[in-house]
Amino acid sequence: MREEELKILRMLEEGKITAEQAEKLLEALRKPEEEPETKPRRARWLRIRVYENGREKPKVNINVPLGLVKALSKLGVKFMDKVPDRVREKLEQQGVDFDLNSITPEQIDELTNSLTSEGPLKLVDVDDTEEGEKVEIVIE
Repeated sequence: MREEELKILRMLEEGKITAEQAEKLLEALRKPEEEPETKPRRARWLRIRVYENGREKPKVNINVPLGLVKALSKLGVKFMDKVPDRVREKLEQQGVDFDLNSITPEQIDELTNSLTSEGPLKLVDVDDTEEGEKVEIVIE
């Protein structure tokens, strides 16, 4: 028996509270334990799954801790100036804006915190019904 419950029973025994009051106090103590937790869990994983031929089990199943993704993102931003100009030019020709030098580590924190505040969050869900292939990228 928990200490709080013993205190309530002692107060009842000493006549400081009625049996009805003791019952209400004991019920209030037990109530949080009985109610399921409704607060959403913080996401911890980036999961990449590739399904083939309409199968239930993924052919590729990659699970990456979000802490690692966050650290690598910050590290990548620090080395963006090392990307060769010819690579940047090729990406720009393809319509990819590769100027990530203006992104700060704080902005990466803000982005990852907003993405991981609740889970699961499906980022990518590609379903090729003709080939029976499917790709999912989920934050859980």
